[in-house]
Amino acid sequence: MKVFLNDEARELAGETTVGDLLKDTDLSGLAGWAVAVNEQVVPREETADYELNEGDRVILVQATQGG
Repeated sequence: MKVFLNDEARELAGETTVGDLLKDTDLSGLAGWAVAVNEQVVPREETADYELNEGDRVILVQATQGG
């Protein structure tokens, strides 16, 4: 199945969750990240069960501080 991660196409095998995708990108344990699927924020506690579908657009955003 093809999804887009920060506008980059990725081929995923079979049923995949947001949590699986985060593990594959080595971001699962990092703090300060938010994830959205098709412009809807996915709460961190739901990433392990949130299933991705063909063509989904996943955006990963890192929080920053400013002043």
